[in-house]
Amino acid sequence: MSPDRPLPPSGDRLALMLDLDETLIYASEFELDRPADFHAAGYHVYRRPHLSTFLEDVLARYDVGVWTSSGRVYAEAVCAALFPPRTLRFLWSRERCSIGRDWDSGEYVDRKRLQKLKRHGYRLERIVAIDDTPAKHAHNYGNLVCVSEYLGEDPCDRELLDLIAYLEHLAAEPNVRGIEKRRWRERALAARA
Repeated sequence: MSPDRPLPPSGDRLALMLDLDETLIYASEFELDRPADFHAAGYHVYRRPHLSTFLEDVLARYDVGVWTSSGRVYAEAVCAALFPPRTLRFLWSRERCSIGRDWDSGEYVDRKRLQKLKRHGYRLERIVAIDDTPAKHAHNYGNLVCVSEYLGEDPCDRELLDLIAYLEHLAAEPNVRGIEKRRWRERALAARA
């Protein structure tokens, strides 16, 4: 897998674009009140509860890639610890982000423009971005499933388990962009019941 050339989509499978920090893992220069699950590029890294179950499920069903606004060396180290070799369709880091201004805060934000994946054969109506930071997806209308921020502290966090059920619902939709996602947890709970 070339960093600039993702593997093409495999048929009409749903494509998941996963964020790393505060979505799948929490990384800190300082150890929390428990030992880190692993270390990467000088950081103590903590897996979100149920991450193994989540990854096993999504890697079997969907085309999965990672796009983080962290640096490449760090992203590669974390992904090497989380994913089996050759299972990701792409791994993009900060250099693939576009810089945008958040006019509410005045700060600059690394934006993840899914249009860049479209150039590689991915259809926007079949891409779901999983991220804890909505501002990074300001130009990806209808593609984001926003998860709660994970800070490494809640051992009872069920976000990824609920996400498995919700993604199964989205996979059946021909155009995920037309589905309201702001209350996705309620739909996941209904699917589990």
